[in-house]
Amino acid sequence: MTAPATVEIAPATTPLADETAVDSPANVVFFEAFGNGLLYSVNYERLVAPLHVGLRAGASYFSYRVARESASGNFTIASFPLVASYYVGRGHHRLELGLGGTILHVGVSRDSTGTSFAGAGTGLGVAVTAVVGYRYFPRARGITFGIGFTPLVRAEKGFLPWGGANVGYVF
Repeated sequence: MTAPATVEIAPATTPLADETAVDSPANVVFFEAFGNGLLYSVNYERLVAPLHVGLRAGASYFSYRVARESASGNFTIASFPLVASYYVGRGHHRLELGLGGTILHVGVSRDSTGTSFAGAGTGLGVAVTAVVGYRYFPRARGITFGIGFTPLVRAEKGFLPWGGANVGYVF
């Protein structure tokens, strides 16, 4: 008579890589070109392992001179994306589904002749944003990257179909 076979159950792992230990890294710092921050953003994301969720916050600032004369005005955009993402899949390659908001400040100033470049979209506002994309995570610490569709909706400006790409480091 033979002894019954035993079955071992593997412990749960983090959302980064199912092949690694339970204490896998859960912090990501990344640069995103275009995307939820409009032109670019620098972001920090905290991964919540049991839920397969990433919570991120980012920031960007852009300023452009709108006239050539001395003491000319500037067009500025500051953005602060706040996004919660759910990661679908196992291993290194994940589908990212996210929803959040981007706080925007669009500012303009007068040029030296007194001409103002202000429009209906200037000032402080919030755009609803989303992410549908691909994200690569390493087994442990290392380089991460992704690409995705990141539309923005702002009440006075409507729908902006947008996209972005990111690269960063998991630690």
